Amino acid sequence: MNPVVIVDLDDCLIPDGTAARAAIAAVLGELALDADERAVDTVLAAARREWRDNRRLTHREVERVASWEALWADFHDLPMPAEIVEALVGNDVRAWRLALDDLGSSADAAQAALAFRSARRALVRPFPGVESALDSLRERHELWLATDGCRSLQRAKIELSGLADRFTRVFVSGEVGHPKGTPGFTDAVSGALAGSRAVCLVAGDSVTTDLLLAQTGGWPFVQITDEVRFADVPAYCRCP
Repeated sequence: MNPVVIVDLDDCLIPDGTAARAAIAAVLGELALDADERAVDTVLAAARREWRDNRRLTHREVERVASWEALWADFHDLPMPAEIVEALVGNDVRAWRLALDDLGSSADAAQAALAFRSARRALVRPFPGVESALDSLRERHELWLATDGCRSLQRAKIELSGLADRFTRVFVSGEVGHPKGTPGFTDAVSGALAGSRAVCLVAGDSVTTDLLLAQTGGWPFVQITDEVRFADVPAYCRCP
């Protein structure tokens, strides 16, 4: 039985923060507004303000959704009480209205929200070397993916990335009911290990989630950084 390699998704296999910024800049350009870093920061600040002011964010399904992710997440069919879904739907339009007001623009917020969703989806592409690295690992390992966020958005990203068929198991914090890096999430992953199967490596970019997953599971960890991209990960596997 092949050993398991657990990998992160956002900013490990696919860009997240940089993709959000690029999509925002594209929307601002489409609206004939300045699309420099300051303008993008203004939009992100408005998104953060709108998202954090929502008192429904304590629900397990959405507690690990970042404010920039909420600009294109689909909340409609998540398994949450109707009043929570109602409070979350429309977050993107409200955030864009705040942002456009801050930028002194009367542009249509709903149009901006739709344009962002389209631009952001188009930017779900693996980092260079990711696909070949995953294929190399799959020769002697079983690949599992562990990611934070709501199931609708994270699973949409996996499908859009074209990487879905490479993973035997996928763990999303919204589905698991515990944030990644907590004992509850690690227990869910550990419980899926059958018999003598072992995790030989965890790869991710975050020391507050990915590293904690590795530590709570007692598994080796490789941090993805600007110097160590996922394309380098196969070199860290020492399985016979």
